[in-house]
Amino acid sequence: MGRPLRKDVNGVDAIKVPTGAATGITVNFYQGGGNRTDGVIIKQRGGQSFTCARIGDVADTTAGKQITCKLKDGTPSAEFEMQMQGSTTGNLDADLVNIAKITKRVATDFSGNKYTWYLENDSSADYIVLTAIA
Repeated sequence: MGRPLRKDVNGVDAIKVPTGAATGITVNFYQGGGNRTDGVIIKQRGGQSFTCARIGDVADTTAGKQITCKLKDGTPSAEFEMQMQGSTTGNLDADLVNIAKITKRVATDFSGNKYTWYLENDSSADYIVLTAIA
């Protein structure tokens, strides 16, 4: 699995139970017949797979509330698929790159480009900021 995610390089929790605007890494994932855009990572299973839940369902461990998903290039369209994106310009909704694999220090996109990463907070949520590795 490489270096597991716990905190980013600045010490911000990457995987956690959301509190206020601090959410850790946010993701889109497919669950129960629909794409969920309010997902967070509960647990890392590998460099490309994670247990996810909707922000409101994080503490609910009943069947179907938490789902283990694998990273996909593009919008999730089937059960067990998820999308994780990072911004190359530091803007929450601009210049987004789909992430294929992520470790504690390096994120890799689906084209094989590698980035260092950290979490930024814009007062509404945390998001990933990527810096290309030359």
